[in-house]
Amino acid sequence: MFTFVIPAYNEERTVAAIIEQARTAARPGDRVLVVDSASTDRTADAAARAGAEVLHGPRGKGAAMNTALAAVRTQWVCFLDADLVSSTQNVPAALRKAADTSSADHVVGDYEYDYPGTILSSTFTIYEPLAAALFPEVGHLGANSLTGYRAIRTSRIQHPLPPDFAVETYLNISLALAGGTAEVCHLGTITSRFRHNGGSMARQIGRAVLDMAEQYGRLEPHDRPAWDRWLEEGIAAITPQTADSGRSATLARLFTAVRRPMPTANHAELA
Repeated sequence: MFTFVIPAYNEERTVAAIIEQARTAARPGDRVLVVDSASTDRTADAAARAGAEVLHGPRGKGAAMNTALAAVRTQWVCFLDADLVSSTQNVPAALRKAADTSSADHVVGDYEYDYPGTILSSTFTIYEPLAAALFPEVGHLGANSLTGYRAIRTSRIQHPLPPDFAVETYLNISLALAGGTAEVCHLGTITSRFRHNGGSMARQIGRAVLDMAEQYGRLEPHDRPAWDRWLEEGIAAITPQTADSGRSATLARLFTAVRRPMPTANHAELA
């Protein structure tokens, strides 16, 4: 059985679309659960009208997911984004099918963006280089490795999750370190609502990788300042990006950022 979990902050206009898909994908015994993450609009009302169970949680994506996990009793939990506008296929149904037909513990949803100007700057310039350098066992999880669309065996999730946008980073790394297996499921083309966050998401993601690297002996504390500087330089390079800032100009900045030499972690051991 599956619990479909949709963390939502101020998604009154869009939350019903993913709920409808999840309800279509659900089977007897499944749950469709929305966690209203301290929204200031009518997200909770919209979710209830669309037919979801609604829990009220604190602000923060990971914090909302922790609220949901406290109520999950099914073998699988399928996390979904609340900002979906449209898709070329039923996203939760595709994730469920992949989970049902695979021996993997973690199904990561990859997809195409309908708007070609969308560039995953935090994933491309921050997460991927850091994860490859410090946690190579995570491997390749598609072009959208920090996707909000994923299905995970509940028993494989280590609690608590980070309270912020580092949650997908944590899931990728912690599941790999625990010996969990992953596969990528392609979800077609997805339209979602773009939000510019001023670099806070990139900082949360980068710090999560570095914190875990220290925790697992991949990075010595005295090496950390150099990595923090590398992170902040990268954030400064990607922060000007907006959805309409121009693909060529944005890519030029991102390529410059990703080519920067990374610090060395000579005293770290890849356990």
